[in-house]
Amino acid sequence: MNSLNDEDIRSQTAELFLNFEFSKQTELQNIVDLASQLCDKPVALLTLLGKEINWIRVAVGFQTKPMPRETSFCQFAIQKSEVMIVSDASQDPRFNDNPLVQSSPHVRFYAGAPLILNDGLKIGTLCLFDLKPSTMSELQERTLLTLSKQVTALLELDLSRFLLEKQIAETVTKNESLKKIAFMQSHEIRHPLSNIIGLVNLVRDGVAEVDENWLTLLGEETHNLDSKIKDIVMESLAIKDLKALRYQKMVEEIEDYAILILDEKGYIENWNRGAEKLKGYKANEIIGQNFSIFYSGQDQLEKRHLNLIEEASQQGTARDTGWRVRKDATQFWGQVTITAIHDYDGKVIGFTKVTKDLSNTIISKFC
Repeated sequence: MNSLNDEDIRSQTAELFLNFEFSKQTELQNIVDLASQLCDKPVALLTLLGKEINWIRVAVGFQTKPMPRETSFCQFAIQKSEVMIVSDASQDPRFNDNPLVQSSPHVRFYAGAPLILNDGLKIGTLCLFDLKPSTMSELQERTLLTLSKQVTALLELDLSRFLLEKQIAETVTKNESLKKIAFMQSHEIRHPLSNIIGLVNLVRDGVAEVDENWLTLLGEETHNLDSKIKDIVMESLAIKDLKALRYQKMVEEIEDYAILILDEKGYIENWNRGAEKLKGYKANEIIGQNFSIFYSGQDQLEKRHLNLIEEASQQGTARDTGWRVRKDATQFWGQVTITAIHDYDGKVIGFTKVTKDLSNTIISKFC
C-alpha cells in the first residue's frame, strides 16, 4: 500500500470519530485537563487529523475551532511513535514561518503524543502548547504518552459500542422486515403447494389416474413451488444481511477487546476471540454463564456486577475499572463499559459489554 492510500485511510478513520457523539466526552475532557495540569502547560488539545483539517475534539485553555492541516504542528507529531517536543518553534525551521508562530497566538512550545489505534493507525494527537519557550521532564513526557494511550482506549471502546448498537438496531429492523416478508410470501407458497396437494388427492381418491398429463401438471407445480422458495431465500439473504454477517464475523475476530452480549439478567450470549484471549474461556465453556464469574469473591459479595447492570439499566451506560478474574484464577486490571440494549418500547432486553486490558498501562505508570 502506498503512502497516499495510507494517508487516505488514516484521514477517513480520524473523521469517522467525528461523526458520532462520544459517551465518554467527560472522561476525555478530564484526561485533557490532567495533561495540562501534570505537564504544567496552559493549553492542551485532543486533535483528530483529517485530510485538510486538524479537528480539535477536546480542549483546555483554547477556544475550540478547527484549524488548517497545513499549519498544524500535529501533522509532524503523528509521524512519530513517541512524544514530539518543540522547545522554541521560532527557532525550528519547520515552524519558524508558521502563522501560529509569527502572529497571534505566537506559539513557542509544543509537545504532541500520537493517538495510535491497535492496528497501528495514527489518527491524531494529545498535545500541549505554551506561548513561551519551555521543556518537559522525562516523567512529564511519559505521562503525556500514557494519557494519549488512555484517550485511544476510550475512543476505540466508544467506537465498538457505537458499531455494536448499530448492528443490533439493524438486526431488530431486519427481523421485523423478515416477519412481514414471511407473512406475504406464505401466500405465494400456498398456491402452488395447494395445487400439488389437490393433484395428489385426486389420484388417491381415484378421481384421476396417474397419466402423462397428470405428471406434467404435478411437475409444473412442483417447479413453481421450488422457484418461489428460492426467491424467498435470496430475498431474505440480501446484501444488508451479508454485511451484518461480515460485521458479526469481524467482531468475533477482534483480539484486543473482549466484546460480548449479555441478556437482561447478565448471562453471556456470545463470545469473541478477544474475550477468549483475555479471560481464558472457550465459547462453549462460558456462554450461558453469568458474567459475575469475572469478579472476585469479595466483589460478588458486594454485588459489584449487579450494581453495574442496574446502573446501565438506569443511565444507559455503566463504566468501571478494577481487577477482573481469568479462568486460571489470575487477575488483570480491566476497563469495562456496559451499555443497555432497548427494544422499540424502551424496555431493557440485554447489554453489550466491552472490556480492555489495562494491565500494561498500569505497570508503565509505576516503572
